[in-house]
Amino acid sequence: MQTDSFFEDVQEKDIEHEDNGLFAFDCICLGGTFDHMHLGHRLLLTQAALVTKKKLFCGVTSDILLSKKVHSDLIEPFEKRKQSVIDFLNALNPHLEVNVFELCDPVGVAGTSTEAQACVLTREVEKGGVMINEAREKNGLGPLKMVYVDMVVVESEKEDQPKFSNKVSSTLVRKFLSEK
Repeated sequence: MQTDSFFEDVQEKDIEHEDNGLFAFDCICLGGTFDHMHLGHRLLLTQAALVTKKKLFCGVTSDILLSKKVHSDLIEPFEKRKQSVIDFLNALNPHLEVNVFELCDPVGVAGTSTEAQACVLTREVEKGGVMINEAREKNGLGPLKMVYVDMVVVESEKEDQPKFSNKVSSTLVRKFLSEK
């Protein structure tokens, strides 16, 4: 298709076209700790909002499942983490139906939802995607499409490690807070 101008207006139908991945699914799911909301969380949630037309299920890991994490005493309470997710998603797209729930197991609603079409996750938890689709199969449901988001990395402070070797993580944030 030839255009008269490089700056031609983008048509709404082009944005919603499934080939480019934007707004490709009516309903998706994702999950995470969302402790000390950082750039990695924002990237994951932004990608989820960009591929979703109507509804997003987001599991926020329960406090009990996080009790053995490094510096668990610095983990924000569930309600605060949940509210951070809701606030961020509402700022991104106030028209998106957002259902944030307490994630008490690795599969959550993804294993039983008849609405969900895809799961947004990082390669770090790729095995979780396999577990979700195994649970769906046991429940007589079709598999979810997996949409992978790249992790955000930070520059290492150690000389013996290559730069940008550590991913941004809540554990890294808690480690920083513990050393203050």
